[in-house]
Amino acid sequence: MKTRITLALAAVLLGIGAAGCSSSGGTTSPGPQPRPFGGVTHYDEPQRLALHNAEEGLIAGCMRGRGFDYRPQGLATGDHRADANPYGLLTVAQAANDGFGLISTALNMKHLDDPNQAQAANEAWKAALLGTEAHRVTVDLPDGQQFFYNSDSCLSQAEDSLYGPDYFRAFNTFQVLSSKVVTGVQADARFAAAEKRWHDCMAAAGEPSDHLAGPIASIDQRVRQDGSDPAKTHDLIGRELSLAKTSARCQDQAGLAATVEQIQSDVEKTVIGTNQPLLDQLRILQQQALARASHPAPTGTP
Repeated sequence: MKTRITLALAAVLLGIGAAGCSSSGGTTSPGPQPRPFGGVTHYDEPQRLALHNAEEGLIAGCMRGRGFDYRPQGLATGDHRADANPYGLLTVAQAANDGFGLISTALNMKHLDDPNQAQAANEAWKAALLGTEAHRVTVDLPDGQQFFYNSDSCLSQAEDSLYGPDYFRAFNTFQVLSSKVVTGVQADARFAAAEKRWHDCMAAAGEPSDHLAGPIASIDQRVRQDGSDPAKTHDLIGRELSLAKTSARCQDQAGLAATVEQIQSDVEKTVIGTNQPLLDQLRILQQQALARASHPAPTGTP
C-alpha cells in the first residue's frame, strides 16, 4: 500500500530537505568519494534489501500476532540513483561502467506490485499496521525539523526490533546535518574555484556546463523524453557514457574530490555540534541492525 510505503520512509519526515540525503543509512564504505560523516546516511543496495526483508518479516509476525494477515512486500531494486554521490562526484571507473546511472535505472529498475492491496479499505488492518493518531509521537530534530511515528503500529514495533528504539531519531538527525554539510561545502569559495576548473575543462572538451549537476540534468531530460523508444535509448546510452566520462575526467583534473573532502572536514566540525555521541551511537545501531538482518526472525514470530 502507498500509505505503508510512505510511512516506512524514516517514520515520516516532516520538512526535511533532500539535498545530499538518501532515505536510507549504512555502514558500508561508500568508496573513495566523500560523503558527509563518512556516508552514515547511506546503505548500498544489498544492505537495503537485507534490512527491508528483515523488517517485512518482523511486520508480518507482528500482524499475525494481532490476528491479521500481512504479506511481506518486496523492495524495488535497480535504482542506481540511490547510490549517487550527494555532491555529484563521479570517478572515471564509475562513469565508464554506468555513466550517471540514469539509463541503467530506467531499464533495470523493478517496481513490484503491492501484495496487500486488497486490504486498502480494511481500517482495522491499517490501524494495526500503521498505528493510530492517539499514539502519535513527534520527535524534534535540528533546525526546527521534526518526524513522527505511531507507537502502537506494527511498523514501529518492527523498526524498534530491527534497528533499536532510538535509531530513527539518530538517523534523521544526521539526515538533517548531512544536508547542512552538503550545503556548506557547496557554498564554500574553495568549492566554487574547483567547480570553475571543472567548468573550464568541460568547455575545452566541447561539453560546456556551468555546474556539476548540468550534465546529469541534460541526460535525465533526454531519458524522460526518449526513454520509451528503444532505438533512441540505445543511442542515449553512448551519449550518457561519453558525457559522464568527460565529467569524471574533468572532476579529476580539477581536484574536486580532494577539495570537497577538505572542505567537508571543516564544515562537519561546525555542523556536528554536540552530536558526536549520537553519531557514535548511530554507527553502533547500524552494525547491530545489519547483524540482525543477516539472521532475520521467522515471519510467524510476533
